[in-house]
Amino acid sequence: MLPLQRWLPPAEAASYLRPYDAFRSTGARIGMDVDASVLAHGFSNSGAGLFSGGRVASLVLENDRGSTFVDGDLLVDGWLENPGGLVFVRGNLIAQTLFTRGYLIVLGELRVRRLFGEDEPDGTYVFGEAHVESAVFSHNHLFDVWGTSTLGEEVHDEVDGREAMRQRLVDWGVLSDPRAEYYLDEVQRGLRALAEQWGPLPEDQAARRYTPKPTEVIAPERTAAPRPDVVIELERWLDEAGLTQRQQLEALRTHWLPRLTDAAARVEARRLIRKALNSKKLIDERDALLLALE
Repeated sequence: MLPLQRWLPPAEAASYLRPYDAFRSTGARIGMDVDASVLAHGFSNSGAGLFSGGRVASLVLENDRGSTFVDGDLLVDGWLENPGGLVFVRGNLIAQTLFTRGYLIVLGELRVRRLFGEDEPDGTYVFGEAHVESAVFSHNHLFDVWGTSTLGEEVHDEVDGREAMRQRLVDWGVLSDPRAEYYLDEVQRGLRALAEQWGPLPEDQAARRYTPKPTEVIAPERTAAPRPDVVIELERWLDEAGLTQRQQLEALRTHWLPRLTDAAARVEARRLIRKALNSKKLIDERDALLLALE
């Protein structure tokens, strides 16, 4: 499996996907059934594993724990299989052969020589371009591309019939008998053998990289600097001292002013003092103290 960066609980997985939510809200685009909530929740609200992309020999995208998020391009010199997972690739997906019977979403482009898509409820969705030499789809496997789709050959059992679909697999050399009813295991093995026969990806394809759009770049969240201990102590004292405002003012001059040496602490202290000392009779003296804190 790819290197795991970290596990994303559902809320964090949803945050990771947030820049791409607009893809599923384009009412004019029919068919792009990409549901970020399904990906974020994983299996039984388990979340997603965030895995590093990269270049590998061959790969099975197995993740029983939850969804699989690939952070970047995924380049596969041989065969790639998604045996039933919820997979989001934040980049290009390039392989010799692809066997998928789950939910596969590719943000960049998809390039494969042979693509076999199986099973109905989910499907394969590509937001970039798709370049496939030959594709076979079974059991109403949905395949939709936002950009340009180049399918050299395509056979779908829902359109062309199951006999034509199985015959194409025979033509590929991954199925021995077109009359076989149970053929998935043989097709998987055949696609593996085919990819190994072809060897590594051409270097012009392996060198391709996905460039995130400006809207996809997530700005790091700004975290508030920790409050100085003296400010926390001052706030508690102002709330709990039980003194009159004049007594508080005197204590602030003699005790607290020498302790408030840090610039950030002084800014916060001025806000707290302005809020706590609101007697009209003490406004001038209070403002003089605030001036001393600048």
